[in-house]
Order: sequence, then structure tokens, then C-alpha cells
Amino acid sequence: MTSSPTAAFARADLDIATVPAGEVYRRIYLARHPDALGFGKTPSRFSDPRRRIEARRFGILYLGSSLKVCFLEAILRDQRDGVIGVYLLAESDLVARATAEIVPTRALRLIDLRGDGPVRMGVPSDVARGTRQTVARDWSVAFHDHPAQVDGILYSSRLNGEHNIAIYDCAVPALACTGTVALLRARGLATIIRDLKLAIV
Repeated sequence: MTSSPTAAFARADLDIATVPAGEVYRRIYLARHPDALGFGKTPSRFSDPRRRIEARRFGILYLGSSLKVCFLEAILRDQRDGVIGVYLLAESDLVARATAEIVPTRALRLIDLRGDGPVRMGVPSDVARGTRQTVARDWSVAFHDHPAQVDGILYSSRLNGEHNIAIYDCAVPALACTGTVALLRARGLATIIRDLKLAIV
């Protein structure tokens, strides 16, 4: 049994979730970048692993269903592992970032890696859980190239179970930023800091 996608996956029926136009997602990004919808091709969970020809590689834009899951994915990540009690987080990590509200301007069709969808599609469980990024990247290429022409991937955060979306660059023009604010001024940040037992220093 192989953990890599095979040519047969192109014939698989995909579990597709539809994100309606206007549904609000969030993003935390480095404030020095002027475009809240900017993205790159650097290594990430579902990035294109192919390296030979830059122009032929796709980019990925990650969004979260809440400010909290964005905070966990973009800032805290695994830093709190093994730390009992209050965790000290540098204020500079927050000052450097902004948060944006992002909405699709049309319905998005996303391959759904939540629940038992991956089992039906033959996608290995470590792709859905994000435990092996090299494998997940290979599968992301298979999702991107599938005849169903999905806009991206819907998946659960490994950090708190809330859902995130990874949008392929071809669908980024279907997104609109409806507002940005410095992360330190974001509504709900104080609650997140309290819930995660953080102290800003």
C-alpha cells in the first residue's frame, strides 16, 4: 500500500464542500505586506512541492474559520508543547501582524478532508491530520490537478479542530478583503490570550 497518490486518483469521486459567497474567514499576516490576499510558494502544509519551474507551481492562500484558529496556526503553533502554566509570548510577535476579514465573492468548491471523507476518497489519514507534510504536498498536487477542478482544500486544524481552508492561487481572485486591523486591536484577541493561558511580554 502506498501513501502517495497514483494516477487512479484522477478517477476518484471527490467529497466536495461548498463555501458560499459572503461567508467570513479570517487571516493573520505580517503587517509589512500591503496585500491581505498576498501569498507565496514557500513550503507549507499543502504547498506545491515541485521545484524545477517556478511559473508552473501553484501558490496557496490559507484562511481560518475564526481568529482563534488563525492565531494558533500563524503564531503559537507548537511553542506551548510541554509548557505547564502560563506561556510567555513576545509582544513583538503580535505587533508585527495584522488580521483581515476575507470573503469569497462566489461559491468555492473545496475538497473536504474532514470526517470520513478522506477514507472514501482513498486519501491517507496523515494527509488529513497534517502529520506528514511531504505526503500532504504530493496529495495537494493531485487535488489541484483532479478533473473536478476544485478551488482548494477544507481541513481541520490539528491544533484545535476548527476548520481552515487552503485556496489554490487560481481561485484567489474570487476572494475579497472586507477589512483589516492591527492584530493587537482585533476584537476577541484578549479572550484568546486568556483561553490559551498566555502572557504578553
